[in-house]
Amino acid sequence: MIYVKRVIIFLILGALIVGVVGCGPGGIGGIFGGYSIRISSSIGGTVTTPGEGLFSYAKGTVVTLVAEPDRGYRFACWISNAGTIANVYAATTTITLNQNYWFVIANFEPN
Repeated sequence: MIYVKRVIIFLILGALIVGVVGCGPGGIGGIFGGYSIRISSSIGGTVTTPGEGLFSYAKGTVVTLVAEPDRGYRFACWISNAGTIANVYAATTTITLNQNYWFVIANFEPN
């Protein structure tokens, strides 16, 4: 009986995890029917929108990128394997997802 309860708990937890994964940007459809973008920053600031990490979106999605420098730094440019960043020299810009982008880096430099 204890074994059956453990199996039921395991199955419920598994269903909850799958449900949460499906709620992210693009959900499971974004992973299989869209593209991924990995966003990070250099020393001297952060990417506040959409944040830093790995995101999935549907093909053709236009994503807003916002980089904010730390005190004593300024935004320099976006570094990426993407050719669809609207303005690589603007801290606030957009990127259109039409392939997987393995790196989009907000680059900062000291003032």
